[in-house]
Amino acid sequence: MSTAVKTREAGLTGNLQTVPLSDLLQLVTTSAKTGMLSICRNEQKREIYFRKGAVIYASSSGNEDQLLGNLILSRKKISKADLERALSIQKLTGKKLGMVLLEMTKLTKEELSSFLRIQVEEIVYNLFGWNSGEFVFYDGKPPPAGQVTVDLNTMNVIMEGSRRIDEWIKIREILPPEETRLEIVTDPRTKSGSVELTVDDLRLFPLIDGDKTISELLQASTAGEFHTRKTLANFISLGLVRAGQSKRTVRPKVSVQKDLSRVIISLYSESYRTVERMASRKLGEGARKILKRCFDTQKSLHPILGKLESSQNFLDFSYLEASSDRITEPVRFHQLLDALNGLLAEFLKAIWTSLGSSLTRQVISQIKRETAQVVAQERCVAKEYGLEEELMKTLKRGQRCL
Repeated sequence: MSTAVKTREAGLTGNLQTVPLSDLLQLVTTSAKTGMLSICRNEQKREIYFRKGAVIYASSSGNEDQLLGNLILSRKKISKADLERALSIQKLTGKKLGMVLLEMTKLTKEELSSFLRIQVEEIVYNLFGWNSGEFVFYDGKPPPAGQVTVDLNTMNVIMEGSRRIDEWIKIREILPPEETRLEIVTDPRTKSGSVELTVDDLRLFPLIDGDKTISELLQASTAGEFHTRKTLANFISLGLVRAGQSKRTVRPKVSVQKDLSRVIISLYSESYRTVERMASRKLGEGARKILKRCFDTQKSLHPILGKLESSQNFLDFSYLEASSDRITEPVRFHQLLDALNGLLAEFLKAIWTSLGSSLTRQVISQIKRETAQVVAQERCVAKEYGLEEELMKTLKRGQRCL
């Protein structure tokens, strides 16, 4: 467990950049903690509530009632009129939407619990795609008054969240960029001649009209981001849907540079932290000394790496991010990318020398998993500048050492 987790009056506090969500959840469940874990990134906020280490509730930026209503509506358990009436009652009474629907006898308590379970799972699973975000754990803080709760095994949640990251690797290889319109193939040709679609597939399929982009389909779907992306990828694989034209928006040059800087930092910080975390489990403080020697060697070859080193720490990505506005020329971005790839290759070589081929393979595999979500979320920038290809080349170089 990373030492970056600190304690204060509120409880545990830190950042997902240094403490991965899986490690954080494992700490909460093994400590059998009761309370609320709050995670914030930009204007987004997620809250997860625990009872003796088990997940019992989760909210998403205060719009959980809207998410729940859309989920129940998509399952045909209520009508649009029912939902509008329930929302009106909710505004007048201040009660949670689930309780209102129970009192309206539109749902049984068992049905509500089942829908809440799906909603809570989706909120937590989507957090596995966050590579940064400030977190605080508030000991003993209960869910909102009157809230119906569930009981999820946190270790199972961790396993499923990690599995989904593996699936992201396959999904991102199939889906085109976010601004791509998707259109239905009028005369699909499949190997078997027939295709089996689930109920969720049939709900999403009519939304594909040749004009909506992947980004717009994600907003229109009630199935959640992960399942929507997975279903769209499946449609493309089956030959039912194909990529159309792109809706491209012209962004100012400065915006592109900031996006590029942010994606590079996110991609390589995730890779370096994976190396450091897995090496530290075997070598303790010795891992940091080995990596620091690699860094000093590479810095002499690539002076631009000096922007990655602050007075407190080497590999200080917050310092690099603060300095990134001064890296404005395209050639300097390429210099930075070459330097970061060279440093990562040197790290992998050092891991192989110190810990052998087996652990090095594990490190490379984990890097692929943990950067998959970054690439999926930032596909446009990553593809335009070939960031994923650059990273994969470096990892292949590392594999050739084995």
